[in-house]
Amino acid sequence: FEALGRPEWISACDWYMKADADSFLNVPLLEERLRCFDPAEFWFLGVPQVAHSSTGAMTRFASGGAGYMISRGLLPKLATWSPFCLLQLLQHSGGTGMEDVSFAGCVWKWGHIDVATYVDYETEVITSEAAMNRTRVKEKDVLEDAWAVPPCIFVVHSVTPEELEIVAENVARARRQIPSSKRCMPDP
Repeated sequence: FEALGRPEWISACDWYMKADADSFLNVPLLEERLRCFDPAEFWFLGVPQVAHSSTGAMTRFASGGAGYMISRGLLPKLATWSPFCLLQLLQHSGGTGMEDVSFAGCVWKWGHIDVATYVDYETEVITSEAAMNRTRVKEKDVLEDAWAVPPCIFVVHSVTPEELEIVAENVARARRQIPSSKRCMPDP
């Protein structure tokens, strides 16, 4: 984030996203949802979860598997904080551990900015084995079963390279099948 904070990158994009390599991202749907947020404001968006440390401390973080996004407005602040956050990470854990938890801790410590959700966790992301088992999103040749693949899926984690094309086809098909009156928009 320090590199992204350089002048040539600051205004290159409205949003910057980090997701795990084994995640399927529905980019058109993400772009559509992000229009609900002002990128000039300080936004740290993701799928909030809680991590418990060995000392009992809790950290709210945005799951790296589901991906997290920062706004253009927040990027210069992150660029300023990143050397301190990296130093703290190296001092406390030798640079190991869950980067998504460390990142959220940094954003909270230096900016008092908590992760905000941009999705309905129950219906718009598949990030657990239980959620995966409730759908058929990874199965080939899913046809007309309306409940097989939810139509407003933003992220599927985790998928293998072999499953990626199948997931993409199933998500696109499910989205095409919903009436335009039932677009994938957040509740007011």
